[in-house]
Amino acid sequence: MSMVNRLFGNRVTRREAIRQTAGAVAAGLALSALPAAGVRTAEAAGIRPVQAASVLNQGSTFKMGLASEPNTFDPHLTLGRNSQILLANVFDGLTARDQNTNIIPGLATEWGYLGNGSTWQFKLREGVTFHNGDPFDANAVKFTVERAVDPAIKSTISELSGIVGADVIDPSTVQIRLKQPDILLPNRLGELFGGMLSPAHTMATDAASLATRPNGTGPFKLTEWVKNERIVLQASPNYWRGPANVSEITIRPILEDAARVAALQTGEVDYISNVPYERIGELQADPNLVVKTVPTPRVFFVSINPNVAPLNDVRVRQALNYAVDVEAIISALYLGYATRLATAVGSASFGYDPSITAYPYDPAKAKALLAEAGYPNGFSIEFDSFTGSIADHSRPAEAIAEYLRQVGIDVKLNVQEFGAFNSTKRQVNQVAPLHIYSLGDPYFEPVWALKWMQQLNLGLNYRNPEIYGLLDQAEATFDPSARAPIYSKVQQLLKDDAGFIFLFSNYAAFGMNRRVAYEPRSDETQWFHALQMM
Repeated sequence: MSMVNRLFGNRVTRREAIRQTAGAVAAGLALSALPAAGVRTAEAAGIRPVQAASVLNQGSTFKMGLASEPNTFDPHLTLGRNSQILLANVFDGLTARDQNTNIIPGLATEWGYLGNGSTWQFKLREGVTFHNGDPFDANAVKFTVERAVDPAIKSTISELSGIVGADVIDPSTVQIRLKQPDILLPNRLGELFGGMLSPAHTMATDAASLATRPNGTGPFKLTEWVKNERIVLQASPNYWRGPANVSEITIRPILEDAARVAALQTGEVDYISNVPYERIGELQADPNLVVKTVPTPRVFFVSINPNVAPLNDVRVRQALNYAVDVEAIISALYLGYATRLATAVGSASFGYDPSITAYPYDPAKAKALLAEAGYPNGFSIEFDSFTGSIADHSRPAEAIAEYLRQVGIDVKLNVQEFGAFNSTKRQVNQVAPLHIYSLGDPYFEPVWALKWMQQLNLGLNYRNPEIYGLLDQAEATFDPSARAPIYSKVQQLLKDDAGFIFLFSNYAAFGMNRRVAYEPRSDETQWFHALQMM
């Protein structure tokens, strides 16, 4: 029995785990990569309303259980994907994604870059209104993007920090100016980070009301939010894609896994996210329930602070990677619903280089490197983890800490709830020298994720100037054939410099009753406009 199994025990039979893993791997082969960036145009009718069949119960309600609740409905102050996935149902971005993760029109019908790519022009959809009736137009885009980079707002959306400003050409045309060329701007202004605001409503509303009574153009309106109890979304009857098939969604934050599963089994909710992998077989055996799994672009890693001795020695950082049996963690904790990664670049990302192999599990090599670096008896270190996020971080952290102890490193593991961890440690950049984290890359393009991981803030203190310079180069390279080799070099440098303990990407598992007709997306955006109830 592996050390991870000794820590957590076998959760399902091996036959069931193998059967589930085989299905998950087969599903993973269908994940699409992000289309190459550059000049992009698309027809205004890029997304059409789903036409409900006669067997569907239109106007029905939908109840879901989430592993946490959002921190705000202000699109520029969100923390964590569980906030952003709900905002994506209330607000629209200029672009969107289809079920296969292809970028498609949203509030913009077409777009393209001008000159060297430091200015982008967007043609906007006409006739769209916000929930309160305010018109959506170029002024709304200008207001939204300039608010996102206003220092007074203290935005948490670093994804838009490269924007300098916007110019209104006419009511349906806007140009956005950047600090430097950026291949990703249309993606950045999509559903997760590009929610558009009404200038008149925003300026007339105080901060507390903006956080709890949003005014978007999306398919649903927030009508009630009782903290720690429920969030109620009602379908907007005038939504430009056509009204949603369900009239009301009630979201219950159910943080504890067992309680969330029980709520699904008893019919208290129709749908849950974050199904524990060890409960998948049990739910699949229930004739009233369905479990759907999709590979995600979420990359797990342990952040290493290279400003703290002995982590400033590359040999020590490499030793940490050799010390952890990631494959055993995937097998025991994820039952195969995860993919080992050599670096922090996911296998579905553009430019992923499969020739770069992961650190093997080699505790003897780890001990030798520690001794070579002057730490034959190891050292003491703190390691931060948390619960209550979109994915499980505390249990893999426990296993990683134990593997590090096996090579002589005295690890003190700290565990907090995600909201507390964010507010008491990450926001003030006081995270322990080691902390586990994960990042879902909504762009399927390495430049954003790898720059985010080197931001020198939020407990992310590693930055390699050579790697960062290559990422700047990639961000300004609009030719995909020229961008791919840059990413290959980046991945090799990442592995060699070992600025992180590189782990895996996971599958997301969703449970639902058979009345629910819904296909979860691979980009972690739970978008409910097309959801139907039988």
